[in-house]
Amino acid sequence: MTVDWIYLVPHGDEIIDMPSEGGRIMNEKIRELAEMDEADSIVVISPHGLNLPENFSVVNTEYFYANTKLKTTTLRGHWKNDRPLAEKILKATRGFSEEARFVSYSGKTSRFPMDFGTSIPLHFFRKKPVVMMGQTRTADRKKLIDFGKALYDLCDAEEKHIGILLSADQAHTHSEAGPYGFSSDAKKYESVVKDCLKKGSLEELARIDDAIVKNAKPDSFWNMCAMHGMLTCSGRRAVYDYGYVEVYFGMILAHSA
Repeated sequence: MTVDWIYLVPHGDEIIDMPSEGGRIMNEKIRELAEMDEADSIVVISPHGLNLPENFSVVNTEYFYANTKLKTTTLRGHWKNDRPLAEKILKATRGFSEEARFVSYSGKTSRFPMDFGTSIPLHFFRKKPVVMMGQTRTADRKKLIDFGKALYDLCDAEEKHIGILLSADQAHTHSEAGPYGFSSDAKKYESVVKDCLKKGSLEELARIDDAIVKNAKPDSFWNMCAMHGMLTCSGRRAVYDYGYVEVYFGMILAHSA
């Protein structure tokens, strides 16, 4: 198999700024996981990138750059786009993904900006070529799961080692102190996610009631349905690493095994 690991990594600023003990522990746990990564390229799917209503976006350019301003630092850097892999993904996931081709008008090498849902998780990993994708929020759960299967199969058939990173924060309505208010469904949603990851399968999450998702306001439920497809077709299981709630939203770290 050439997919090394499937990662579920949060992207809250707090995992780098570390204003709380939870943020400090999460930072440490992600670093431990990233230090073991030996992938040649990494595919990142972010809920904060280029969002299309029905399909996952694949950004096709020469380079990506980050200029992500946090409270305590600014994440800067350049990553080469693994264009051959990006183009293979587009062909293998036709009907599930769409190309967003970015071309420089100045005649210089094209560079596309990274969203924070991509740059924050990548901050922990060794520099390598990247395929940058944007999560869709289509209501078609089967489509999300089938996309995950198609993406995994394509990456696993490659000769080089590839990592798949699903950028994901969890429920955003844990507290009235947050911008989205409070809902008791936040705790329900978070409990289902944690239970599924600890059991090794996301099947129950993929069948969760739409009302709970709507009220809990996770930003990456759709990414996790895709992860369910990846785990299902690969025969792998999920491993829960760590999770906590930062004031009003949840963050969870997990990987495949």
